Amino acid sequence: MGAMPPSPEGSTWSARATVELVLEAKKKSPKAWGALFKRCETDMANFCRHFMGPNDPLRRICETQDILHEAFVQAMEKIDCLENDAAFYAWIRTIIRRKISLKRRDDLRDRLGAEAMDRGALDTFEKDLATSDEAVRVLDAILELFPEHPEPMTVFSLLQLEKGSTPETLVDSLGMSRRTVYRRLEEGAKLLRKRLEG
Repeated sequence: MGAMPPSPEGSTWSARATVELVLEAKKKSPKAWGALFKRCETDMANFCRHFMGPNDPLRRICETQDILHEAFVQAMEKIDCLENDAAFYAWIRTIIRRKISLKRRDDLRDRLGAEAMDRGALDTFEKDLATSDEAVRVLDAILELFPEHPEPMTVFSLLQLEKGSTPETLVDSLGMSRRTVYRRLEEGAKLLRKRLEG
């Protein structure tokens, strides 16, 4: 097995390093999985908190770190399903959103009872899961069109795809500075405009 690429603080969005790590992770390398986890642990924990506030009822049964660990276990089990290696972090986000939605549904069932759950509530959960899955498919397609620019295109796309998302919420969920988020949004818009005009 070759040497792992360096993992400097804040290097989450390095496309080449991400692909190299994912390729090693697909070979069941514990070192690669450790590096992937270290790279996005803080950002993904912030992402969890974006959907699970301090007063969220889900806090009674799990914490953000629990969700993050469960998501990585699932990623380790399903890594061969990831077709676009450069989209690993978007994929993890989708796993996290799905887990939170399922836990919220199960918690509501436990508190109200399966018979008491409104059909509309179940439909809402299913729609949320479908939206999460569709969002990552769209993001994967965008990253394939702009393989050399994963960071600006991811930031630009998430602002469009995630309901209620603003540059300020991306600062928290992506772990970037406000200045960096706005700069990446501008870069993403220019790249997309150039491609459409070309």
